[in-house]
Amino acid sequence: MDTVSSEPVVAAAPVETIVPPAAEQQPTSSASSDFDIVATYRHLLASDPHLTKPVAAIESLITLLNSTPSTTVFETLDTVKAQSDRLKASVANPVPLSAGTDLFLQYLVSSLRSQDINSFDSIRQHLLANGRLFAARANAARDGIADAGWRFIREGQCILTHGASRSVTGILERAVQNVGAAKFKVIYVRQEPRAEESDRVVRELREKGIPVAEIPESSVAYVMGLLRQVNMVIVGAEAVTSNGGIISRIGTLQIAQLASEANVPFYVAVETHKFARKFVMDQRDIGFQQDILDFSVDAKSKQPANAVDFTPPELIAKLITENGIKMPGYVFEQLLDIYGSLNG
Repeated sequence: MDTVSSEPVVAAAPVETIVPPAAEQQPTSSASSDFDIVATYRHLLASDPHLTKPVAAIESLITLLNSTPSTTVFETLDTVKAQSDRLKASVANPVPLSAGTDLFLQYLVSSLRSQDINSFDSIRQHLLANGRLFAARANAARDGIADAGWRFIREGQCILTHGASRSVTGILERAVQNVGAAKFKVIYVRQEPRAEESDRVVRELREKGIPVAEIPESSVAYVMGLLRQVNMVIVGAEAVTSNGGIISRIGTLQIAQLASEANVPFYVAVETHKFARKFVMDQRDIGFQQDILDFSVDAKSKQPANAVDFTPPELIAKLITENGIKMPGYVFEQLLDIYGSLNG
């Protein structure tokens, strides 16, 4: 079922021009020090629940370009780099943001090389206009994922998932349109620390006419192995590493391991703008601190709010992207094509 595509990662080389509405609405600041990229990023995420973290980072940088009166190419690049570092330092897990900021910086460099550097004003307008197109294309990736992913689902099948990936729900909704309501079933793995989120996802799926069975994390092995009730697993990801593994909601790794043990295919629905120049071998290589173990004799253990784990590529059957169905090795090829090297 694997397809071959020569398409680059989404929005790597914009060829159209549109007016950036977000940039138009932002007031001009006197200096980059007056621009709060962290507040801008948080506002974007809060105001648009469909925005991914990499795209929110990209749109924050577009707003930065409009708000900061840079006068030279080098000043622009230095400002973007410095603000990107500041943004990544503000979050516990910087990998998804790195995927977005690195991609946008590479786009800037490519755009600047193709322009007449004696006319910086026109370059600036070009960057602002096409930067917005860059983000728009990344946002549209989920439609392509839904179109590619629903074809895995057949009448009578049962799909297991967890988390709140909008790419996964998009696939399931597209399957309803093409396979039919109530023609397949979903097993949703609840996470009680995120009870409200679990309730919302289940409610949205049932409203589409999909029969959903909710199970706790402790029941996954029983349902997948003993009952043989699962035909496939489809999950999302916060980021995809250069070797084709995924950084995702904690608990994803154990689901992938159980799926492998039960010979159940494990698919990852993910936008290509989440491809990150980071090579990870196991949990110790993620690159940021997570206090999962909080030993105590007199108080309840504290747990990190947004913990993640790493699922290696050998546990992943296919990646479902807007460019089609891909093997995990596709990530390395695409990153090499965009950046020329994988040295971040």
